[in-house]
Amino acid sequence: MFEMIVLPEFNQMTIKDFLSFFHVSKKIIHLLQMQKKLLVNGQFFQFSHILKEDDKISIDWKNLHPDFPLTMKKEVKLLYDDDDLAIFEKPSGLLVHEDGMNFDTLTNRVSAYYQELGYPYPVLPVHRIDLDTSGMVIFGKHPLSMSYLSSLFESQDIEKMYACLVYGHIDERNKVIDKPIGGDRHSNKQVISDQGKDAKTSYEVMNYEEESTRLHVFIQGGRKHQIRVHLESIGYPVLGDMLYGRKNADRLMLHFKKVTLIHPRTLKPFTWTSLEPF
Repeated sequence: MFEMIVLPEFNQMTIKDFLSFFHVSKKIIHLLQMQKKLLVNGQFFQFSHILKEDDKISIDWKNLHPDFPLTMKKEVKLLYDDDDLAIFEKPSGLLVHEDGMNFDTLTNRVSAYYQELGYPYPVLPVHRIDLDTSGMVIFGKHPLSMSYLSSLFESQDIEKMYACLVYGHIDERNKVIDKPIGGDRHSNKQVISDQGKDAKTSYEVMNYEEESTRLHVFIQGGRKHQIRVHLESIGYPVLGDMLYGRKNADRLMLHFKKVTLIHPRTLKPFTWTSLEPF
């Protein structure tokens, strides 16, 4: 049974509103109530029941969570793990999800890791990063945290920082690039376009290297290839970017380095930072 203690923030909130706060779907809320799979202090109540601080909520997710993904027994690098979320390091060149042809993915490797431990729920990613980008991928460890964390990424209620190396020495040590991005009808590239969607990227120069500049980059918008497109648009493509620059490195020098979000169990800011591999 999944268990959670009611925080002061949920005092006098109904069970239904409690679940809705975590973006649990209406369908799942209905099934939980009809099948009496959610208990408060060991008892079943209708979901109009008012919760009190320090109540213990228990949920039996059996048959209500997604199917387990395929497994791929290969090495994974676990950075952080608690009852609600896990953070794994994705190397450059590994997909997060299957694409119909490749089944060796981070998701399937993580699935094998937790199934070997006998974990009762599928552990699934709540966001993705590009194939050639390395860095953190956050996984939800049960349906409630998956719904909640996915909603944070969709609504952009998180802070994301990337580390990268760009070709050349940037004169401006801090800059905000605010240019809409859309798909190119003639290729698989993204382009700056007035018909595109809003996207904002800011960077801070960390240091200058022989032929490159190391940046910390923050994004709002989360558009496909956003950092790569925006940096190329000001004349400083990411090193190793064969799509928007040139192959001047063995890999794309872009790494999802740091995340800050509100943790689903504590409702307090949670930050994790990883080391870039370049």
